[in-house]
Amino acid sequence: MAECVGEEALLDLFGEGLLNPRLTPADLFTGDLDRNARRFALYRGNLTANWERSLVNAYPVLQQMVGDEFFAGLARDYGRQVGSASGDLNEFGGALADFLTDFPPIAPYPYLPDLARLEWAVHRAYYAAEETPLSAEDLALLGADALEDDRIGLRSGYALFAAPWAVDALWQAHQTNPLGPLPNEMSAPCHVLISRPSWRVTIRSVLAAEWAALASLSAGQPLAAALEAGFDADSHFDPGATVQAWLGAGLLSHSDPRNRS
Repeated sequence: MAECVGEEALLDLFGEGLLNPRLTPADLFTGDLDRNARRFALYRGNLTANWERSLVNAYPVLQQMVGDEFFAGLARDYGRQVGSASGDLNEFGGALADFLTDFPPIAPYPYLPDLARLEWAVHRAYYAAEETPLSAEDLALLGADALEDDRIGLRSGYALFAAPWAVDALWQAHQTNPLGPLPNEMSAPCHVLISRPSWRVTIRSVLAAEWAALASLSAGQPLAAALEAGFDADSHFDPGATVQAWLGAGLLSHSDPRNRS
């Protein structure tokens, strides 16, 4: 290094050199400057390539929207300014939506942060732990007590998402090749259920009554309270048919009280 420092300080200086492009190998190392520059460039290149690959994995639609060159620059800025506290690269992009909210280059496209939030929810659903779904037989065995059982909830890999933009239609359009139909109007709210049947993540729009029921269930309310919330939202809501549809889709789970926090 350029000067004698302790091991911890040496690691901090090396890390700062990776993240700060204004620091040159001459600021960090002694010895052959050309050789040091080539070697350190490999470290920097591998780091930024890992950042970009991680974000592409989580945000493929966003990448298609902004283009490869812009996305690569975004990955560099995000990695240098935000980074990740986790060693798991699948968790690297968790703060990207918030980062985009204050990222001036995308200001003309105010829906992109919510598109990123949807993509991150899809990403998390894909990597969620597998959980046995509650079946109709299981529910029957629980009997009448099931309606008041607050351990019935959304199965792992299933989540709710809402936004003031039509980012659901935007996401759907990018799931086919060639590109599917784009939304006519972006300023249209969306309420969707994210599902992962058979390890493939899908989303579907949810109407007001079912949304109210699912939101109540997701918040930890018992099944009876969730169904009542759906009926309050729309008197035509059919609780029986809805529960049967949820069971058929493998949407519900019954958690083991020993695993509750």
